[in-house]
Amino acid sequence: MTIKALIFDLGGVIIELDYSNFYKKITSISPQRENPRTLNLLEFFRHSDLYHQGKMKDNEFYKLACDILQICMLDQSEFYEAFNSIVSHPIPETVDLLKKLKEIKKYKLIALSDVNASHWNYVLNKNWEFLDYFDELILSYQVHMTKPDPKIFKYAVKKAKCKPKEIVFIDDGFNNVRSAKELGIIGIHYTNVKKLIKEFEKLKIMLN
Repeated sequence: MTIKALIFDLGGVIIELDYSNFYKKITSISPQRENPRTLNLLEFFRHSDLYHQGKMKDNEFYKLACDILQICMLDQSEFYEAFNSIVSHPIPETVDLLKKLKEIKKYKLIALSDVNASHWNYVLNKNWEFLDYFDELILSYQVHMTKPDPKIFKYAVKKAKCKPKEIVFIDDGFNNVRSAKELGIIGIHYTNVKKLIKEFEKLKIMLN
């Protein structure tokens, strides 16, 4: 078996996510803060899937946040400033690993991310170099699909231009990895770089 393509999730694998600043901002102003059980952050994030699929405009998502979280005292720009703070910073160890893979030019590198337009524009404005390491970027808001929908993995296989068994998919979400495996893709549930490298060694994925 020859591995020809590596597909990486971004959030939680390449980019650190930090929900704490967003949570603090919301809890500091929402009238629901008096009773944490009524602070509907989980409901808000459940509804955000449409935004990640590019099926909801920025102003519609803002209105959703106003209605569910009761934070209309924030204007749209203030809300998105808090919302985009979820995107924290690149994870140095995985970025270094990605760079090595790019330098050896043996594998097609693809990013497959559930990401909304606001977060992605925020990422682009950071000018992070690692984005150039990828040969393909599959972004949920552009393709109107999110993981773990099998359709987005079938789309990724087409972009990889090889067989599912020749593809390795790395994601920190267990359900996402399971969905990819059901299509014959080799899945690795990401927890840290050391374990990822060990999995690469088992698959004889070269790093030099």
